[in-house]
Amino acid sequence: MFYNIISSQTRETGYIHFVKKMNFKLINNKNFSFYIGLIIILLNKASFCQNIKPYELLLTEIMSDPKPAVHLPEDEFIEVYNNSDYNINLSNINIQVGSKTFIPESYVLKPDSFFVFWDKEIPALKNTGDTIKILCNKKIIHSVQYKPNMHLSKFKRNGGWSLELVDFSKPCLTNNNWISSLSKSGGTPGHLNSHQEELSAFPIELNSYYPKNDTQLILFFNVPIESIETQYSYKKHNNQALINIPKIDSNSIESISITNVKTCYNVDFDELNLKYGIPKNPKYRDIIINELLFNPEEGGSDFIEVYNNSSNPFDLSRLAFSKKTNETEFEEPFQLKKNPFLLLPKEYYAVCSDKYWLKNTFPKAFNVIESNIPSMNNDSGNIVLLSLSAELIDEVNYKESWHFKELKKNENISLEKINPEHYNIASSWTSASFSHDYATPGYENSNFTPKETIENLFTLKSKIISPNSDGYQDQLILHYKLSNTSWTAKISVINSSGVTLHVVYPNILLGTNGFVNWDGILNNKSTIKPGIYALHIVAYNSKYREKLTKKMIFYVNGKL
Repeated sequence: MFYNIISSQTRETGYIHFVKKMNFKLINNKNFSFYIGLIIILLNKASFCQNIKPYELLLTEIMSDPKPAVHLPEDEFIEVYNNSDYNINLSNINIQVGSKTFIPESYVLKPDSFFVFWDKEIPALKNTGDTIKILCNKKIIHSVQYKPNMHLSKFKRNGGWSLELVDFSKPCLTNNNWISSLSKSGGTPGHLNSHQEELSAFPIELNSYYPKNDTQLILFFNVPIESIETQYSYKKHNNQALINIPKIDSNSIESISITNVKTCYNVDFDELNLKYGIPKNPKYRDIIINELLFNPEEGGSDFIEVYNNSSNPFDLSRLAFSKKTNETEFEEPFQLKKNPFLLLPKEYYAVCSDKYWLKNTFPKAFNVIESNIPSMNNDSGNIVLLSLSAELIDEVNYKESWHFKELKKNENISLEKINPEHYNIASSWTSASFSHDYATPGYENSNFTPKETIENLFTLKSKIISPNSDGYQDQLILHYKLSNTSWTAKISVINSSGVTLHVVYPNILLGTNGFVNWDGILNNKSTIKPGIYALHIVAYNSKYREKLTKKMIFYVNGKL
């Protein structure tokens, strides 16, 4: 006695296997082994499902909290939809709710049709939320992590209303794609959903990336991904990709190209070239507070920009903004990122609680992180950058008076640091220029002045100043380089007759090298008139009993 195996395949039902008893005389052991192998192969194949591709069968409606009922039975349910162009036998799939799985009974679901699994058929759906997956051969066909807050209405969140999928063409999207049913019955099980809309095709963006260890790089995207194209092998899960990279040296900066990324809908992707390295712990002033917006328009948001002034990468999730209550105590910390996030050498990032407002208001905004930051007063305040172990990285005690004096109002105008290496004093900060929309979040400041090699003791960056807030030569910048410490200086502006018009600093303590800036504003708050002037410097060193005196001619441009 043996079994004759007949196998056929149709588009509607996939593989169908029949096993028919019949008498069969064995010829030899070789034939016996062949037929036994064939039986095993076909029986194994019979346990597999149809070749269902991702998103050909969709979860389209979920009722996790049916009480108090509106006009539907007090039953939990899950609705599925055949999004393919062929029949699907539901007995070929598994549906997993949390950690529990059930296999549906045999039912052929036609294309463009719904099927509802009711309370008694499915594992319990948690009111607090859970993950539901359609599986085929352990492959995820569709997955949804539902949460109570998907019900934007607190009334509907209380129970009795289902969640419905809005755009079937973008099933991997969750935000704004699952909403409370609009039906007066509380749901639409087995029928067209009450709200159908084609959502905008969100561009694929890389939210963050960092080395998980010295041989793996993890990438986080804004949408679930189907595949990526890169030179190395990888694994993907939802919106994450884990790439196997060559081992990183602890002090090196490496790079990788991501040539394409695909999601569940068609959208273009711009190639990325990512640099990365093992993040270090920053020291004092390795990271600089480089720009502040503390007086936004009504409905706007403050922002704080940081700049990596070192040659090492850092992890922004290990840092926080705060304010000082006294010299040793800090207020509530605001972590820059909840998850690891690389700040590369010489890179800028602006941190703001509303990045969409920031990008709409300042279209040139580049690297922007959305995260809460400490509140900042419009007149003056204190901002500190700390490690999570409360080590001070940088600190600014800003004042509204640091703005360019000729501005009629300071709303939506940021304060920029002229050079990250400058000390945090008034002369090191000024208003962003109008040519950059009065702010430069996430990129080089409009008033940035590079540090140069100085051969003389005192040198002017430029002998021309035009203090009109256009971002060009708005400041008179004095570079100094001294052979030792303990120098103090009186720096004044004099006219052609030698009369002192303005004292920039009556007694400033100088380091061995640095910068002193003047914005052209006199003691009476007026702007210096166009003409020829001199900067008069008298420097003393009490420790070594030295004195230096220098006069440096400069010109003020403008309308006479």
